[in-house]
Amino acid sequence: MGIGDPLEISGSELVHILRTPSELFASGGCIVLDCRPFLAFSRAHILESRNVNWNSMLRRRSKSSVVCLEWLVADKSLLAQLRNGDFSPVVVLDDNSRSVRDLKSESGFDGFFALYPELCFSPTVMCSNHPALSDSEPIVSGRKTPLYDQGGPVEILPFLFLGSAHHSSRREALERCGITAVLNVSSSCPNLFEEELQYKTLKVEDSLAADIRVLFPEAIHFIDSIKESGGRVLVHCQAGISRSATICLAYLIHDRRVSLDEAFDFVKRRRQVISPNLAFMGQLLQFETDVLCG
Repeated sequence: MGIGDPLEISGSELVHILRTPSELFASGGCIVLDCRPFLAFSRAHILESRNVNWNSMLRRRSKSSVVCLEWLVADKSLLAQLRNGDFSPVVVLDDNSRSVRDLKSESGFDGFFALYPELCFSPTVMCSNHPALSDSEPIVSGRKTPLYDQGGPVEILPFLFLGSAHHSSRREALERCGITAVLNVSSSCPNLFEEELQYKTLKVEDSLAADIRVLFPEAIHFIDSIKESGGRVLVHCQAGISRSATICLAYLIHDRRVSLDEAFDFVKRRRQVISPNLAFMGQLLQFETDVLCG
């Protein structure tokens, strides 16, 4: 099947395409590939669009060599569908540029969102309906609950949550978030609901001497298995600041093919107290290089 030259389209033309029943297309219908950074995509995006990895590293690489499709599309199922020609048309956009040469459609997402907000989605980032601090976090012996234990688990992705050991001990909060599994990244935190939830413990200390990177494959595999089963997993350590945050950052780098800086900003917007120790940050940088440059 031949591929013609890309065409620029307006926002109104994209609306027409999106509202056309899929059975009227020669292939399986339209797909929108959003080339904006993962952080921007997470704030708002066109309904049913998919984020692809058109980052600065790949843009530099594209000037001297061909960029492979698998570098752009982390989702293996989507990659196979694109290779098979299962979608037509394929619409590619970024923020607001007009250059087809840069894989960007006319007006970009910013213009489209301003005109057609009803066709866009802005996901929530907090576990919904969790009680306010005054209702759920009593003051004990005149001392308030530590900041890292306040509120509830935060949603990183629809199937991935981050929190502290305290959050993992609150059964009602876990139920509200739909948590079905817990990844315990500590050497001492207990697993309290083993008869009701699926657990995995990765024992590691929050130490500059600890090698947490060796645990990344096992952690990623566990999170993926929960995702594929339709469940939701809470990743926690003692405070939800260093070890569990590191695992969530590694997962984003691997699953979304984003830089450490982008992943860190994304997670910190959801849980401001995160602060992996310096050794863990160094190991994440090494992991980033392996994933994005491998």
